[in-house]
Amino acid sequence: MRPYPRVIDFVKHDNTPSPIVRLLRHYAWRYRWSYSVGAAFLWVTNWLTVSIPGEIGNAIDGLRAGQGIGRYAALIAVMGLAIIVVRSLSRILIFNPGRHLEYELRRDLFDRLLRLQPSFYATHKRGDIVSRASNDITWVRTLVGYGGLQIVNVTLAVVLTIWKMAELSPKLTVLVLLPILVGMAAVQWAIRRLFWLSRQNQEQLGEISEHVLGSLQGVAAIQGFVAEGAFVDRFEARNRKWLSTGMKLAVIRAAALPLLVLAGGTAMFALIAVGGPLVFSGALTVGELAAFTALLTVFLPPLRSLGWMLSVIQRGRAALERIFELMDAPIDRPEGETGRVLPAGRGPAIEFRGLDFAYPDEPERLVIEGFSAGIEAGSVVGIFGRTGAGKSTLLRLLARLYNPPARTVFIDGNDLVGLDLDHWRRRLAVAPQRPFLFSDSIASNIGLDEAADPELIVEAVGRAALAADLESLPDAMETVVGERGIMLSGGQRQRVALARALHRRGDVLILDDVLSAVDHETEARLVETVAALTRRPEAPTVFIASHRLSALRHCDTVLVLDQGRLIDQGPHRELIDRPGVYRDTWVIQSQRAGNVAEVAS
Repeated sequence: MRPYPRVIDFVKHDNTPSPIVRLLRHYAWRYRWSYSVGAAFLWVTNWLTVSIPGEIGNAIDGLRAGQGIGRYAALIAVMGLAIIVVRSLSRILIFNPGRHLEYELRRDLFDRLLRLQPSFYATHKRGDIVSRASNDITWVRTLVGYGGLQIVNVTLAVVLTIWKMAELSPKLTVLVLLPILVGMAAVQWAIRRLFWLSRQNQEQLGEISEHVLGSLQGVAAIQGFVAEGAFVDRFEARNRKWLSTGMKLAVIRAAALPLLVLAGGTAMFALIAVGGPLVFSGALTVGELAAFTALLTVFLPPLRSLGWMLSVIQRGRAALERIFELMDAPIDRPEGETGRVLPAGRGPAIEFRGLDFAYPDEPERLVIEGFSAGIEAGSVVGIFGRTGAGKSTLLRLLARLYNPPARTVFIDGNDLVGLDLDHWRRRLAVAPQRPFLFSDSIASNIGLDEAADPELIVEAVGRAALAADLESLPDAMETVVGERGIMLSGGQRQRVALARALHRRGDVLILDDVLSAVDHETEARLVETVAALTRRPEAPTVFIASHRLSALRHCDTVLVLDQGRLIDQGPHRELIDRPGVYRDTWVIQSQRAGNVAEVAS
């Protein structure tokens, strides 16, 4: 059960709103009061800020008239203190929701990644996914946190400053703001370019991450073939592309700021050129001109931050698009909660009817073709075939890691794709061909769940013939296996995966060539363990895929595959008695093992 409610079901429609609108609607809305109060405090802060120049102007005019300025000084001091307090409160009210947004978005993205179809990972690079889940989310936090603060702050500062300037002199305001508006218009050309370059830059960073991850995982092979130089060259090529795009971004941002500075300088010149004569003519007082000048100095800093603000908006938008692309990717539960739930607690009967299947990235090439077979409930089924015959694909379809075509796979007479996916997978216990072990203890890798019963884990370890190996490890069951189980041998990793499957106590046990790295003695013990499971009253239905035929001797029936087709089936003894690929393989493997006598038996 999920420890938290689903925030939003990200199903993509043709009328999907923009990424920023989706962020505001599905995440920011719940923090609307915090943002609203924070924005109100910012309004107060900026109102006080633009009011201080007016009081300074009044003080100047008061001095010229021979009046005291104590009242003005006290008022300005109080206003300055209020600005400090209120601005701090506004930052807290706007920053904190940004942290919560980051937390919720990261949580939902991780949840989504665990539910995506395997075909998605076959067509997307891991480094790019990691980049989206880390760097892109950081940019989103910047957008809704400090970036959001600055957007609101700059907007309020500009509007209130123009209002105060217009109160002093509408004519001077127009003349001073005209060059600024021209400068802002000149900057607009950069906005569209910034967005696309930012997105490209982030994708290139994902490619770099993918290359680094792959290289570190395969560092032994790289060193063994003295290929360090080639991999450094590939890294350099990707890094150079990232640098080139980053330099273009820097040039555009660098060009925007001088334009705004030039516009500000022109505005200051217009102030002097026009404001001076207005004072001499009596249209403005000296204090009002000083206030106008102070307002212009208040106006220019937010204007200079406009380039950075636009960059944050564009990079944040690009990051959101990349994140929502993952959110919109199809999950492997298209039927939702409408699937049928079958009674659990026993191994089901399974039937394949004319199954054809091709992977989504190669739809023209059938990996399984015309496959039909009936499996009795609680039986042990062997699957044999040379590399690429379709053994693993068949088992992945049974586990619905890929969805088979409708009405081609039946569980107790019910269409597999119509079953509730979560419930069906809870009935499965799978030990894959290449087991993945987490960098955690052996016990955690077997139980997976923190609430797993330690006694049941110990029992699974014994059944998987792993107990003797634990005695040689420094911390026994609590030994941390390292990344991908690097601290264990290939056979030990396979038996940890087998122990994980046995601990699950599923109604369907799938062993995908999980005995390939163990010796023949251990293999015999494990096969006997699996056979013992089928003698229980509520025996599971067992599938054993293997290249080693010795692991299939005790199966009730063996399915022989060749290029995705079922070419033979029957018990082991029958298959070795009639000509075919199964008998030929048995002879070769027996000769290699020095067990020729068993061939004739």
